[in-house]
Amino acid sequence: MWAMLQEENMPKDLVLCVDDEPAVLKVCAIALEDAGFRVVAAENGAAGLEAFIQLKDEVCLVLSDIVMPGINGIEMAERILRIDPQAKILLMSAYSDEVLERQGRQRLPFIRKPFIRTALIERVRSLAGASGASA
Repeated sequence: MWAMLQEENMPKDLVLCVDDEPAVLKVCAIALEDAGFRVVAAENGAAGLEAFIQLKDEVCLVLSDIVMPGINGIEMAERILRIDPQAKILLMSAYSDEVLERQGRQRLPFIRKPFIRTALIERVRSLAGASGASA
């Protein structure tokens, strides 16, 4: 029973990164892993949603691009929040504010691409709260 309780009290330290650009996924994964997070990468919204469903008990934050083919980041975030209303989501995009407003990003935390690695890490830690990796 002690092992079970220990498992339940383990901190969530997994960031699910979702972006259709492999280079962005790689940069984010390296930065977050260097900061002490575990990272799972998904190449689109459908794969991100599937990964979240499988790993939701470990995910401290979902970091997702907004504009992607198929299921975009907003739609994926809305589906994730229906599954877990407490899920923490950080959206990112390089598109203009006008495009983002049409996508509906005003409800969720946001970081503009390109970002510097320290800004990404600080924002992820801030949103992940006590569940995130330590400094």
